[in-house]
Amino acid sequence: MQAIAAQLSAEQIADTAAYYASLPGAAAGVKSAQLPNVAKTGVTFPEGYKDSFTKYHTINFPATKQVRYYYANKAAVAAAKAGTPLPDGAALFVEVHSAKLDDGKPVTGADGFFVADKLLLYTAMARDAGWGKDIPEMLRNENWNYAVFATDKTQRPGVNQAECLACHKPLNNVSYTFTLKQLAEAK
Repeated sequence: MQAIAAQLSAEQIADTAAYYASLPGAAAGVKSAQLPNVAKTGVTFPEGYKDSFTKYHTINFPATKQVRYYYANKAAVAAAKAGTPLPDGAALFVEVHSAKLDDGKPVTGADGFFVADKLLLYTAMARDAGWGKDIPEMLRNENWNYAVFATDKTQRPGVNQAECLACHKPLNNVSYTFTLKQLAEAK
């Protein structure tokens, strides 16, 4: 969208905005027929992940003062190491922690990563046969589904996977993941 918008003059932008402003909005209470298909997910909390998954990556998120730990199951690690697309049965899982703060700034450990303070939530992506069949093509990530879990391991209410699907959609050449390179280098 930004690439297209960058080509427009100020007058074209104003004309486009005026056109969209003139259109009637959706009627009150109207919901997309696709909402149930993107709101549901096949992903479940992977009990015992610390024993059965490989921790393969850590990322600091300075803007949110968070540190995130990335885990993958054996199917995901094996495929990434082999240089093949991640198969049905692959699962990636993330622990999201607030960073320990000192005078409002994240404390950094000897490894260069923020020191984890409090577990905030978990995110997950996994795939299985048929999981993508009901998701509209414009959002479908093959058979990937996504989920957000609260610290009690239950799915967070009100979260649907449409945002995840849209964000990961352009990553089709790297199995819809942001961390495939790190996954391939997992030890």
